[in-house]
Amino acid sequence: MTAVHVLATPDEEREADAEGGAPIELTVAFTDLEDFTTYTEAEGDDAASRLLIGHHRESELIVRSRGGRVLKRLGDGLMLTFPEPEAAVLACLELSEAAPLRLRAGIHGGKVLVTGDDVIGHVVNLAARATASAEGGELVVTDHVRTAVGDLRGVAFDGPYTRSFKGIEEKAPVYLASRRVCRLADPQTDPAGRRLFDGGCK
Repeated sequence: MTAVHVLATPDEEREADAEGGAPIELTVAFTDLEDFTTYTEAEGDDAASRLLIGHHRESELIVRSRGGRVLKRLGDGLMLTFPEPEAAVLACLELSEAAPLRLRAGIHGGKVLVTGDDVIGHVVNLAARATASAEGGELVVTDHVRTAVGDLRGVAFDGPYTRSFKGIEEKAPVYLASRRVCRLADPQTDPAGRRLFDGGCK
């Protein structure tokens, strides 16, 4: 059982800690490295430790560059918060591209309760469940996130798909976010021959 699976499990004590917490709108993401246990068994603890240190260092830089925060390190996984869903999607795609192993991630957004250095609530639980449902290399976003980001330059959203999450009676619509494959347009130039447009994604 991964740390993401643990966080996806209802916990009455965490709910009790929410008393006095301040509600705030945030986007919450979780990431998890696929087959990290297998890697550790094959390569040894020292190699696994070096891999995680490098992954965490790179992840901090990517998340901060998008205005986010690494709230928790969960073994080979991370719990992240962002002020905007667009930033969360772009950061998670970049994390996947930079990860030393195949990375799965999930994102949900909405009102959370801030208690000290932690955030809790249904949004956190659903983000964790979305991540737990992802295959290696997948970024699963909820319908709430997909609607909030609209058309995001360079990003494709495949779906909706319906997935069942533990503790939630109704099936939830989700989307798989990925980099959009771009068709490069012919460069455009002005009368002096200077390039005006290089093509790429819109």
